[in-house]
Amino acid sequence: MPLFFIVFFGGTMIAQIPNTRDSLVMYLKTAPKDSNYVWALNRYANKLLNETDEYDKVDSVLKIAEPLALKYNYILGKYANTRVRATMYYYKTDYAKALAYFQKAVEEATRFQLPGSILYEAYSNVVTLHNSLNNYDEALKMSFKCLEMQEKYKLKPYASIYAAIGDALKALQRPKEALAYVKKAIVIDNEQKNWKNAAIHNNSLGNIYDDLSQPKEALKYFKLALSLAKKAEFLRGQTDYLANTGRMYQQLKQPKEAIRYMEQSLQLAEQLEAVTSVAVAKSNLASVYREIDQPERAEAYLKEALALAKKQNDAVSIAEYQESLSALYADNQSFKKAYQNLLESTNLGDSTEKVATAQQLQELIAKYETKAKEQQIRLLQQESKIKDQELLQNRLWLIGGGLALLLALVSIVFVINRAKYRRLQESLQLRNKIAADLHDEIGSTLSSISLLSGLTQKQLAANQPQKAEQMVGKISADARQMLESMDDIVWTINPRNDSMQHLFTRLREYAKPLAESKEITLDFVTDAQVEALSLPLQVRQNVYLIVKEALNNAFKYAQASQINVEFRGQSDEWNVAVIDNGVGFDTEAVSSRNGLKNMKKRAEEIGANLLIESELQKGSEIRLNFKN
Repeated sequence: MPLFFIVFFGGTMIAQIPNTRDSLVMYLKTAPKDSNYVWALNRYANKLLNETDEYDKVDSVLKIAEPLALKYNYILGKYANTRVRATMYYYKTDYAKALAYFQKAVEEATRFQLPGSILYEAYSNVVTLHNSLNNYDEALKMSFKCLEMQEKYKLKPYASIYAAIGDALKALQRPKEALAYVKKAIVIDNEQKNWKNAAIHNNSLGNIYDDLSQPKEALKYFKLALSLAKKAEFLRGQTDYLANTGRMYQQLKQPKEAIRYMEQSLQLAEQLEAVTSVAVAKSNLASVYREIDQPERAEAYLKEALALAKKQNDAVSIAEYQESLSALYADNQSFKKAYQNLLESTNLGDSTEKVATAQQLQELIAKYETKAKEQQIRLLQQESKIKDQELLQNRLWLIGGGLALLLALVSIVFVINRAKYRRLQESLQLRNKIAADLHDEIGSTLSSISLLSGLTQKQLAANQPQKAEQMVGKISADARQMLESMDDIVWTINPRNDSMQHLFTRLREYAKPLAESKEITLDFVTDAQVEALSLPLQVRQNVYLIVKEALNNAFKYAQASQINVEFRGQSDEWNVAVIDNGVGFDTEAVSSRNGLKNMKKRAEEIGANLLIESELQKGSEIRLNFKN
């Protein structure tokens, strides 16, 4: 959502002040120190903000303007100074400081009894910052207050407030409602011929369609935003809209077009000397080259983006680019480099990001260790073959007369050794599987507990007991989850639980208390043939975890009164289904959820098919078909 910058002063004053950066510099060199001079300084700072990344220079200009505004009792000049400083922090993505200055602007507009239009824009900018800080409920509440002010002061409708409501609804996962408000904003933009805002809001519309997994529709609005930005000579916006257009071509599997638009975004960002935008453009290009299997070019662009982020001391971007490098190295089996970059990325992120990334670190460690073990196995196989050959040759030389008997003995020994080796390899695979599960389920949770404990100590030291209490609650929840995961792993590897009957019992024990707590009727439907079925460890583990995840989702989200778990099958083909009569969901809109991704991944591991069917207000069915 764009920020407002409404001007309210006499028309003669506007005529005396130039509008371009160069002409403002000339004007400020010769103009007398008066209110016009103050306004020119604010305008020059605003121009610098919209056309460069020279934030230190903007800060210097504002520091000159503020005391002069106070000296001449120039109320609008003081308000404008506060407003531009808030915008500077907004562009620097320091949203907390930006919100503080925007709220100060509201106080000044109220205290100085500035016109309703200025008070309205001040409130609107606070709305923007609440959206940026993810305070979406507060943003919605203030947005509708702005609409009331619009009526009260009989102001012409401002598109940006409708766009703000759209942004908040989009973030609250109500994209279809968001579309209506953003489209309303665009209608107002077109009526008022405000092409810059129209570009910004068409770009917002494209982002909503992107969230709805409609890349073709999103592409249409990103291109329209680009066209309008060119018409408005809005260069900073053009860099973003070129990049977004490229992203959509990337999603549509048209890498040549994606690269073409992303390179244009890079060229324009370099022309504007916008360092942050240059880094983003290089990161976008790296993403495409990674997809089309050109890892060298992807690595080069990511390293350049990382260097620029370090130059800007942008910790968030540094962490993001190092995480991307980690993924790139992992693709190419360079797990040591992948681990190092992800570790550095985690150290730079905040506590929440550290917890989220800890699991990725454990996965990389597991992959690296597994790769090393596989290399050791191959080496042992080679050494074993060499030793067998040497032994065979020595015996042939020593016992020439008993060749037939020797060959028979060697064959027997080889078969026995091979059987032993196969059992050893199966045992090693099982150990690797258990180790990987412990890394995934236990290692990441312990890392989370460690990080949260450190954060709790800091909060207690800072005399923030409420926040510390929240962290302790999170630590307790993580510990319970870890115990549950350990219990699942121990149960899975116990050979006494091979039968499907034990699997039913385990799932009933898990689901029954949840159903009773929510007053949901729970039925398990099966037959004797299925209960007698014996399952291999890997199949049993993955079937159990898929059904458990499906039940968990049904209890949490379905709002159902009835949940059925059905096991059917014959011969070597079996299926299990979790069926509820709840509110249903849009399968396309939630396809990216981690829970569903994990279920699909587990189904692939055992060569099973996972079918997910749901219809709003008509319930859901998740069915797993597998062979034993």
